[in-house]
Amino acid sequence: MDEGFELRLIEALQPVRGFALAQGIYHLFNSGLYERLADGPQEVPGMSASLGLDASRTSGFLRYLANENYLALSGDTVTLTEKGRALGPYRPWYELLVGGYAETFQQITDVLHGKGYATRDGRLVGIGSCGMSAYDALPLVRELMSDLPAAPASVVDLGCGDGTFLAGLVDGSGTVTGIGIDPYAPEESPAEGLRFVRSGATDYLREADAPESGPDSSQICLAAFLLQEVLEQEGRGAVVELVRAALRRSGHLAVVEVDHRPADPQVMRHGLGLAYYNPYYLLHVLTEQRLESDAFWRELFQEAGARVVTRRVADPRVDSTGLEVGYLLTRREGAAQ
Repeated sequence: MDEGFELRLIEALQPVRGFALAQGIYHLFNSGLYERLADGPQEVPGMSASLGLDASRTSGFLRYLANENYLALSGDTVTLTEKGRALGPYRPWYELLVGGYAETFQQITDVLHGKGYATRDGRLVGIGSCGMSAYDALPLVRELMSDLPAAPASVVDLGCGDGTFLAGLVDGSGTVTGIGIDPYAPEESPAEGLRFVRSGATDYLREADAPESGPDSSQICLAAFLLQEVLEQEGRGAVVELVRAALRRSGHLAVVEVDHRPADPQVMRHGLGLAYYNPYYLLHVLTEQRLESDAFWRELFQEAGARVVTRRVADPRVDSTGLEVGYLLTRREGAAQ
């Protein structure tokens, strides 16, 4: 065996280290340990007992994270390091990619053999997506809404997930109400002025009557990362009809989607391109979601009789790739509905 083998082995195992570490950080959040440690140093036996965890196994888990410098252990006392404390804002990305899609990655070979779509944890996907949106999609939708002729009286979120996105959108508005539509919608509202319907967006719009007098100009519909789902599961025609139905009901439709550019070197050389969008693009090859390009969506909106009032991208301080795109749509004059 040559002397360089060990060094090459260490390098070759870095993806395995990253795999285990991503799981470890996700479960640090998911177990409740992170919240407890964020309050200050904790004694492992007492903290484990209060969370219903096995103390011996928890100690071994915490030791693993201490070896990665996210925690510091001194006897039975554990604390978050500066590196560990800095993880807090990024919890939603772990909830989405590790919690929501861990099982998806395990099914890559089966999917490559054509054995249907990979599964995912829809509840955690919704939780992670809504949490992430507080940094990118939520401010983006607020900017789109600022381009409306007047502030809306109500918002219909056609893919609301756990409802936190919609709650954040209407929070502090005083008079704006919201309706959240999603198969995983919460049973109880997280905020006043909101109600939820457990339904798919296309079914809801099909059953909901459009106002006889035309679109309700005081209402806006929202489709954040929804059209990609409908496109793969129900086809292009269903997306066209969804856009038409939303605009028959409301004066405007706000859409947020991700521009599909996995073969663009400019994107893939970007730090966030490799850290987030490269695995994100891969997931959409495997699941019942279909990403498309900015040009594709613009053409589809045209077919649906919609006009793009404004197009915006996420705050570059959060995401400077320009890949997360928001569109504010209204009905095009003279277009068939």
